[in-house]
Amino acid sequence: MGVHVAGLNETTRAFEKAGVDVEELKDAMGAVAAEGADVMQGFIRKGATRKLHDSVRGNRAKGRAIVTAGRARVQYAGPQIYGWPRRNIKPSRTIEQTDAVMEQRAPELLEQGWEEIAKRNGLL
Repeated sequence: MGVHVAGLNETTRAFEKAGVDVEELKDAMGAVAAEGADVMQGFIRKGATRKLHDSVRGNRAKGRAIVTAGRARVQYAGPQIYGWPRRNIKPSRTIEQTDAVMEQRAPELLEQGWEEIAKRNGLL
């Protein structure tokens, strides 16, 4: 599951060659991951525990935005959200629904973030 953004790797490399700080690239991806986490939290079943809802979070990598759910104390996050094929537990529609929303939103957020980075670094 996930959203693929064409040209992501090339854009990241071009910014790095232009001398853009990696932390700035992480900020752009972090914005996508944060919004993805907010969207996913909205789709978590109402019967799910509050701990599961609160464990949803995004990362800040330079080349991808990942949303994760669950921690050591939230034991059933994997089966509830991602499914568990070995035990015939089907995944919830949470990821599919989140991907459907983020498919259009992620490129918009990246474009905004990259434009800000380019302006700050005198590339526009």
